[in-house]
Amino acid sequence: MPKRRVAEPPVDAIEQDFLDAIIRIQEGKPKNIELKARAARGVLSLNPSTVSLEAGHSRTLIGKKDCRYPRVRKKIEDAKVAKNTPPTTYTELNAGLRADKKELAHQLNLYKSEALEHFTARTKAEKAAAIANATNAKLVKELAELGKVASIVPKGNV
Repeated sequence: MPKRRVAEPPVDAIEQDFLDAIIRIQEGKPKNIELKARAARGVLSLNPSTVSLEAGHSRTLIGKKDCRYPRVRKKIEDAKVAKNTPPTTYTELNAGLRADKKELAHQLNLYKSEALEHFTARTKAEKAAAIANATNAKLVKELAELGKVASIVPKGNV
């Protein structure tokens, strides 16, 4: 049976500062004065810049892809993805609306193609029914002309 992975402890005090800053920002209780003002306005967002500002360390330690603390950067990115709160900026709102619009346009195209398939199948069925009705009417007319007596010899041979 595989063992459970336990979260690795921070490597050093700087990483611990970043992790604590992430928690404070997520709770909406930062210690930094500028971030407190943003939290009061409701525009505090979790990103490498705000985390580094809250932790009191350089943004370059977590701001780039090949940074010194990749676990902290990954935790920030994961927290941003898992965020289910309403958007705090117009950019986030627009991005969400564009994604919704793209998804709805895709669904609309699917529904249009399904409707076209249905229309085509219905048209074919109506044509086949019209041909069957015409054939049926022709056979009924021939039967009516024959009457109740059927000749053994075809009409054209007598």
